Amino acid sequence: GNAYVDIVADDLYDIAGHGATWAAAQKLYDSHKSKQFGFGEWGLWGIDDPAFVKTMASWVHTHKRLVLLAYFNSKAGSTWDLKSKPKSAAAYRKYISPLG
Repeated sequence: GNAYVDIVADDLYDIAGHGATWAAAQKLYDSHKSKQFGFGEWGLWGIDDPAFVKTMASWVHTHKRLVLLAYFNSKAGSTWDLKSKPKSAAAYRKYISPLG
């Protein structure tokens, strides 16, 4: 339960035809106001969507308790491989890399 965790985390993937569930992430963030927050996994599920990457960076800047942001890159050539998504890779370099 809440008394036994230091960080509450969510997994968020951008899937074609499904879309990311930002509202669910926000609800989880809001429901644990005394805890740090993270995205233990996030990524692009087989699609090149730089807007999703930009939205993630924006989310980081507006949610001050966020302490963890881990992109699920997997192995080269996989569904989640960022290198195979040139527009999103450029957005990642522009918006996410500067975060540290």
